[in-house]
Amino acid sequence: MANLAELVAAAAAPDRDAALAQGRADELRRLALGAGVDVVGIAPASRWDDFVPPGARPYDILPGAKSVVVVGVRGPSAGAWLSPDHRLIEMNGYDFANDRVIHLVADHIEHEYGYQAIQAPGLPVGGHQPAFSMMLAAVLAGLGTRSFAANIVLNPQYGLLYYSACLTTLELPADPMLAQDVCPHPMCVQVYKAGGRTPCQAACPSDDGGCLHGTIGPDNRIASTYYDRERCVSRAMNFGINSFQKAMEQIANEDDAERRRMMIHSDFFTRSASAIAFYKESVAQCFECMRVCPIGRAERKLK
Repeated sequence: MANLAELVAAAAAPDRDAALAQGRADELRRLALGAGVDVVGIAPASRWDDFVPPGARPYDILPGAKSVVVVGVRGPSAGAWLSPDHRLIEMNGYDFANDRVIHLVADHIEHEYGYQAIQAPGLPVGGHQPAFSMMLAAVLAGLGTRSFAANIVLNPQYGLLYYSACLTTLELPADPMLAQDVCPHPMCVQVYKAGGRTPCQAACPSDDGGCLHGTIGPDNRIASTYYDRERCVSRAMNFGINSFQKAMEQIANEDDAERRRMMIHSDFFTRSASAIAFYKESVAQCFECMRVCPIGRAERKLK
């Protein structure tokens, strides 16, 4: 029969475990924020069960995964958004700080806590669909909600963020999902009621060569959305791996030596090759829906 001391210790154990888990979660937040990200959120791996099929859940990538740590970072600087040369956003903005920091988080979990961790694959490992959605991870970790603008997840404070996630067998206390939708912004609701379009829809209307459309219901929430991904890709992803492959095929099939030489030294092929070398140039070349979005604009109002 257990003595009193053993009973007291057993009763106190859950509280100690909870305090230890909370302390680790707080330490990981400080680590990530100190390394340069803007937001950190934690979700239990079980949250994915209601949103994705078997084979695409955290424990399908890392067996035994209990938690998902998600970090988000602003890409283009405030100055890049303000520059009249919009190409500077793609050239000088997105530097993959989120990926660098999530590596620190994964290493810390393995080396300091003794639990397994892995960076969630944000790029396709086969075909064109990634094995893990960073946008869904951000939503499930309470960092944002989807928007009219290409279903981009918007953070209530910063707007557009770039996300990375770490899957781990370490069980951590979870953050709640956002109870209120970030999009549409109250200003966008007013604009919609006055003209039938939100600012992002007006910047890229699907009925006039663009890719966005949607409706707002009487409750001032998103009622429907439409996003033409193929049309958007033709505008926003003109340089990168796909354009390099396309150019290489055309060059290889060109019989005229002089024309082939011109193609190799063309601006298009040069930029495509550069995008592969530096990669950041292949992220996007169109930010117009985000440029007119009021969410996060206050963060870009600097001297």
